[in-house]
Amino acid sequence: MDEFDLLARSLPDAPPPSAEVVERARARLSAAQHEPTRRFVRSGPARSSVRFDATLPSVRFRPVRRRFGWGWTLGAAVVTIAVVMAVVTLVSNLTAVPAPVLVPPRGNDALRQLADQVAKLPDDTGAYWRKSLVNDSLTRVRAGGQTFNAIFSTRIEFWQPRDPGDPMQNQIEELGLRPATSADERAWRAAGSPAKVQRVCTPGTQAGDCPKLAMKSKNPDCRSTRTVQPGGVFGDRRVGEVTVAELAALPTDDRGLREWVRGHGAAMGRMSKQTDNEVLARSRHLLEMPIRPAARAAVLRLLADLPTTEVRGRATDPLGRAGLEVDFVKGKRYFREFGKDDEVTEDHTTILDLRTGVILADVTAAGESTEGLPKGTIVDYMAWTAESGWTDDRPRRPSDCRHG
Repeated sequence: MDEFDLLARSLPDAPPPSAEVVERARARLSAAQHEPTRRFVRSGPARSSVRFDATLPSVRFRPVRRRFGWGWTLGAAVVTIAVVMAVVTLVSNLTAVPAPVLVPPRGNDALRQLADQVAKLPDDTGAYWRKSLVNDSLTRVRAGGQTFNAIFSTRIEFWQPRDPGDPMQNQIEELGLRPATSADERAWRAAGSPAKVQRVCTPGTQAGDCPKLAMKSKNPDCRSTRTVQPGGVFGDRRVGEVTVAELAALPTDDRGLREWVRGHGAAMGRMSKQTDNEVLARSRHLLEMPIRPAARAAVLRLLADLPTTEVRGRATDPLGRAGLEVDFVKGKRYFREFGKDDEVTEDHTTILDLRTGVILADVTAAGESTEGLPKGTIVDYMAWTAESGWTDDRPRRPSDCRHG
């Protein structure tokens, strides 16, 4: 098999080169073979420009100089490759190949596809709708000459009955502080493992607003309430005062849902303070409420059509579950205090279950770096646990909680 057979096998879809092209290739190769052997030496210092995150250890690279000698001592295999490359170059110059046309997908189509999937799910059943949440919030503290980060954890249990005659129960358990990372753990131990630490606050904060906080509380503060809501009004008022029965009858078409959300926004007196899109964006709170899958699908479609919604793609929530990450407040800027900095920008996203469309977690990350807080660090999240959803179980009065 000669070099042109090799070329034909490598490019089965390319037209065969003309006799003129072949002769030009052979002439170019012949001329190159009769040139004297040359040596090329790379001169001058080699440099490497590498940027590292400030949190990573400094790394220094030693430049390496190499010498390359080129001569015609490599044998017939190299000659064959040279012929092939010469002809490929000539053929590619003679054959025009149209550039591929790339059509970018619409950014929020993933949300619409999820809605189509959710709409096919059967309605849920159960006597109670249970909402079980974990809330972790990051704070900056100091003790014994050490400054470090700690996480304040809260667990929430909310039981909403389907029958308005059954009692509704809330339970909030504050678990106290724990070091945020292994490095923070070492700093806490270096400080003597104190039972209490001082919160780091912005300059000028009053002492009463910057208290000492308990670390690793052995006796969490637990509070519980149990009441019967007149008419079965749902406990979450973020979309207005609505009953469980009204939520169950929520419109499943886009237009009907829009009018429903607008009506409840006006009833709360917020239409005059917010734009129409801002009122409609509040429909995302319905994803945390006991609504039918078909209505949840309508909510997802409504949100997908808003300019304040941006799908970011697949992500993992703070509890390690895969989901779809969405920014429902695109274009808005939020700030928080962290340590001595009183204006740290926040990045808010929501992670949705890939099968049901319900919220797995609401996540707030640092939008910029500040002392003790690299950009992108999660500073607060609210995550639903696996126990959430409709159930035939009934709430029990916790024995170790204060009852209200």
